[in-house]
Amino acid sequence: MRRSAICLGLVIAALAFARCGAKTMEFSDSLGTPETEYARALYLLESGAHGEAEEALRRTIQLDDGFAPAYVGMSRLFFERGNVKEAIRYVHMARTRDVDYVPCWLMAARLYAAAGQYEAAVNEFREAISRDKDRLWAVESYFDLGRTLEKMIRLEEAHDAYMEAISLDPLHLEARTSVSRIRKTLGSEFLMRLRFENRDIILP
Repeated sequence: MRRSAICLGLVIAALAFARCGAKTMEFSDSLGTPETEYARALYLLESGAHGEAEEALRRTIQLDDGFAPAYVGMSRLFFERGNVKEAIRYVHMARTRDVDYVPCWLMAARLYAAAGQYEAAVNEFREAISRDKDRLWAVESYFDLGRTLEKMIRLEEAHDAYMEAISLDPLHLEARTSVSRIRKTLGSEFLMRLRFENRDIILP
């Protein structure tokens, strides 16, 4: 089974756990697998318990030092703490473990975007999209790409990225709002060109 598919299942499981509330959340220490420790780390990270999340991520790495999601988790943890240097170091370590694990590229893109290096961020988002053969992270990749392009005032490209996100998730409210905003900004000439190019998709 592909590692990306395993990791998706872990994310879904972690989100399901998160809905239970802290008092009902339990993990069995007897399981002792990278997957269970990583699921625990995700829950703790989402809960804001950074210290415990770091411990769980480090245990995950001890159990399997090739488990790329744990390094991405460490990168996110240090980024949220404001330690960009360590965040970058861990995202590069993740890529050396599994270059096809898409969140490696997404995390790198977000680090570049946060640093204002938008062109580099765009390249990382596009690389993430090209590597995401199963389209598991495509919606967030296209949406974040659109936001980055919009910051660069590349509005037509941003519009296309948002439309890709909407094509995959028609109920994506933020993407729909962004498309409406860009169409209003670019005006009638842009809308006429969309019609001429047969790209005047009406938002459902």
